Amino acid sequence: MIELIVRSKRDADAVKAMLRTFYDSWNIEIHTLHGARKADDALKELENIINENKFYVLLLGREDEETALELDRVLPPNVSVHIVPRAKIRNTRIEHLAHEFDIARSKFRLAVSWSKEHSSFVLGLRQGITLENYEYNPAYDVFLGLGKGFNNMLRKVIGSSICLNPLLVRKFGGVHDIYCGIKRVAILEVPDEGFRPKGKTVPYDRARVDNVNLTDLIKANENILNMYEKISKSFLSEFIDWADTVIVPWSGGKDSTAVLLLALDVFPKDKVKVLFSDTGTEFPWTIDYVDLVSEKLGIEVYKVYAGVDKGLLEENMPMPTHDNRWCTSRKIASVMTAIAKLSEGNTLIITGDRDAESRRRSLRPPVRVLDKNTIMLTPIKLWSGAHVQLYILKKGLRLNPLYEKGFYRIGCYICPALRSWELFIMTNDLSISVKLQKYPLYHKFIKHRMDLQVKTKKDEEAETTCELLSICG
Repeated sequence: MIELIVRSKRDADAVKAMLRTFYDSWNIEIHTLHGARKADDALKELENIINENKFYVLLLGREDEETALELDRVLPPNVSVHIVPRAKIRNTRIEHLAHEFDIARSKFRLAVSWSKEHSSFVLGLRQGITLENYEYNPAYDVFLGLGKGFNNMLRKVIGSSICLNPLLVRKFGGVHDIYCGIKRVAILEVPDEGFRPKGKTVPYDRARVDNVNLTDLIKANENILNMYEKISKSFLSEFIDWADTVIVPWSGGKDSTAVLLLALDVFPKDKVKVLFSDTGTEFPWTIDYVDLVSEKLGIEVYKVYAGVDKGLLEENMPMPTHDNRWCTSRKIASVMTAIAKLSEGNTLIITGDRDAESRRRSLRPPVRVLDKNTIMLTPIKLWSGAHVQLYILKKGLRLNPLYEKGFYRIGCYICPALRSWELFIMTNDLSISVKLQKYPLYHKFIKHRMDLQVKTKKDEEAETTCELLSICG
């Protein structure tokens, strides 16, 4: 899926040492430019290396910065050119080199430009005008606030209307930069706790703010989406002859929906087995979405029951928390039991894991051998949330309606990972709150989160008093 390119053999030796330490199971192939320093010579070498079926990271030292900048203007979007802030690659500590590799890899996910031709955001490297105040960070992700539902919720939080279909950059601590065109126009702050996200506009010329038409957005990104799709399909295709069974765990969320579409395009349909684990506390929109999409795709979904609702209603289990996510354990157990039943011969498990979801996931290799007959693949590992959203729409499917209402991620309606943004939507969008009212566990969950909020506030007040009186232990 991804290969590395450096200038010389000694640089390659340094990169190999880094990969052995931090990415030992990734099996990344390394190429060199055979010492070429001039851009023209480097391009000739690159012509013999790169193709459209993989992503490539070209790492160069600061002494080759001029060459790197020239190459960065002409190479295709599946090549990330990155300058390591040391004179030579081989003089860089392997810890620092690993961090620079992370940044270079994140560019495939985070690169976004503005296209005047389409009046639209364009994902991918070297596509248009660079957005203002924009930076690459391996922990970030980008996604699109699609539709009127998202727009309405955002207006309630920040107190004013901005553009339709803005781009959001998810940063640290729940902070999101919001772009309309090349301008950052607002900041959204989403605490993990509580029911009220915060937001504000930043100074900008309202006359220059661009609404983004969804049809234009998809059209503007067609070439990039085709390229990313081709790379992911090429990656999956390497296992066609090996696999007897292909299992896709499908949650009804965007990432697993995207990999389901990829798997159905690459593997014979009779080999693909689609697995849905119903916790008993799924959003009803997700249940409906799984049924509607499976019918449209002409696939049978193998459904299993994880029994989270049973645990709460009959077994006196506590409401799940970040520190006690027994619900996740039950869901994983139901999935693994089903996988064991569905597996026949050599089995591929295809998941929607992406680098942006967590540091732990970003370190996982694209191919994981679980045992001699079971391999797990992550074909959209380097995609952003925005790539996934547009890919599903481009393939002629709608997104799960919860995304259209503003959700960033979708789980259960009692999930401890639901943040203030999702809770704000759940309690302020009447079409959601009215429908959830009939679920007793929804009321229990809301009360639980409210109690946590009160406790957190009291703990904060106690800590402040403790510090003021200098009596902290």
